[in-house]
Amino acid sequence: MKRTRATDASAATVIRLRAVVLGTLAIPLNAFWITQVELNRWSFPTYLVPFYNAIFTLALIALCNAALTRYAPAERLRSAELLVVYLMASIASSLCSHNMMEVLVTTIPHAHYNASPLNEWGTRVLPYLPSWLVVSDPDALTGYYQGESTFWRWRTLRAWAPAIGWWTLFTTALLSVMLALALLLRRQWTEREKLTYPIIQLPLALAGEEASVWRQRSLWVGFGITGAATVYNGIATLVPAVPALPLKRVLEIQPLLPELPWNAIRWTPVTVHPHLIGLGFLMPLDLLFSSWFFYWALRWQRIAKAAFGLRMLPEFPYEKEQTLGAYLAVALIALWMGRRHLRAFAVAAWRGRRDSTDDPVAPRVVLLCIAGGIVGLAYFSQAAGLALGIGLAFFVIYYLLAVAMTRMRAEFGFPIHDAHYPQGPDFAVWMSMGTRRLGPQNLTVLALYHWFNRTYASHPMPHQLEAFKMGERLGARRKTYAQIAGVLLLAVVLSVLTTFVVILHSFYRHGSATGYYTWGGSGGFGRETYWWLDRWLDNPTEPNAMGVAFVGVGFAVASFFHFMRTRYMWWSLHPLGYAVSTSWGAHVWSSFLIAWLAKWGALKFGGIGFYRRAVPFFLGVILGEFLVGSVWNWVAILFGVTTYQFSVG
Repeated sequence: MKRTRATDASAATVIRLRAVVLGTLAIPLNAFWITQVELNRWSFPTYLVPFYNAIFTLALIALCNAALTRYAPAERLRSAELLVVYLMASIASSLCSHNMMEVLVTTIPHAHYNASPLNEWGTRVLPYLPSWLVVSDPDALTGYYQGESTFWRWRTLRAWAPAIGWWTLFTTALLSVMLALALLLRRQWTEREKLTYPIIQLPLALAGEEASVWRQRSLWVGFGITGAATVYNGIATLVPAVPALPLKRVLEIQPLLPELPWNAIRWTPVTVHPHLIGLGFLMPLDLLFSSWFFYWALRWQRIAKAAFGLRMLPEFPYEKEQTLGAYLAVALIALWMGRRHLRAFAVAAWRGRRDSTDDPVAPRVVLLCIAGGIVGLAYFSQAAGLALGIGLAFFVIYYLLAVAMTRMRAEFGFPIHDAHYPQGPDFAVWMSMGTRRLGPQNLTVLALYHWFNRTYASHPMPHQLEAFKMGERLGARRKTYAQIAGVLLLAVVLSVLTTFVVILHSFYRHGSATGYYTWGGSGGFGRETYWWLDRWLDNPTEPNAMGVAFVGVGFAVASFFHFMRTRYMWWSLHPLGYAVSTSWGAHVWSSFLIAWLAKWGALKFGGIGFYRRAVPFFLGVILGEFLVGSVWNWVAILFGVTTYQFSVG
């Protein structure tokens, strides 16, 4: 009997070709969806996780799978196969977003088309741009911006081919290192530290072998409440005479405080996002508390600056610098906590054996991929014009931040971790070295890398590690882990190429500069990229010693919070909450405050049993907005009308 159960469990996690085919078909569908709503309709599915378009895709496939289970059980997809479709849709959405490749595509042609005697880019910028990473052909640029053309002309394809090829190679290498890091950290974070991975609860519930969660009446109550509210607000959007329910941004606090020093609080909205309340209910209580506590701590710092002057520190409280230091502390502390695992992994790599029987890739291959990938990316950057040492430092910092973002998702489950620019490795480089010393050649390449450092809201690496965690929850073994790794890598290549095709096909048809698109699609991301470059070139700066010092402050404060919470059970301030305090996503603090009160009350007065019984209700709350809101997205796309956008943005 035991052998039969083990065999059944093993079979349940085998991934067949049909799942990969379905996932491949989901990639262009989701790329089209993302570009339509983010470039045309100013809605942003990729600003919070899990991506609601990927959840909708999974729910649709799961519904069809339920029919197969009833009428053709032998043909149904297993849980691991359903998750393959979800993961490929998530990777596609992560890359095809206004946080990554939408920025890249609008940056590639921008400089050559917009160079003029007024901005002097012909002498200040164009000589430093690597020709193989941008498009300069006048005919190809005209079609891109003016429209009424097609991407599928030989001259246009030839003009774009080098840039598409090299950026595809670069992006594949960039995410391959992330995948290797996820393989390196998998056992430590999943099996030893047993991090909770709150974000995966919803996709696991949708894809689970057992349908018990769908029999929970509380789930359908939650779904009914938010689903009905989303239907109603959708009707109110279409029919302005119908009053809408007061959701999303309810109040702005700053206008209520017009006098100094209180007005230094700046933009401080009060929001009610039901899906964020639902996601917050799944997060650890101390992290949930920290997410809104530090948001207000930052505002008190601003008020204190206005009250006391602090003219010696004009940029106080150095928010971005503190956050960068906190993220670096989170990454390095996480690596330090796993030092025994990392040491054992390195020893296994040296001896040419596996660290665990479940390792899908040999440790030696993983470490070579990490080291070789970083060095290869640095040499790629050197060929583009970036100094080799700067390139190495850039990518080391970048991957430390990637580890921090992944740790935040694995431990915290914070759904909006944008770390909005400037906060990445390029910021660290020009702050510590000064733009004068870097010079125009280095600065131009750093500007070209703006596309994957603008915001980390849709960062791919957390999705990669969550894929392995979901596999572990389903009882996966080495073969399945290897299949997941292969699927993730395949999804990267397909997603990059699909994103180029989907965006460029639409741009050449409608024209990027014709007014058909919103700010991002009309070249806003390209303008943003070169705005930063202009700023660096026009105002050369020296190293910012005070900024570097406050990076150290952020590092020290986050380290102190970690020390306190590992020594004292009563300490409820978490370094991850401090790190996320300057995030744009922290502006939904009031939704997380409501979630904290709900979870605290559930645990305080009902205990862990009541909390577990309440989880399906909050899953239903999330699903109600996600699924009905997705339907409104498609109504907007198919009928060309403005519909209700329930999500942040």
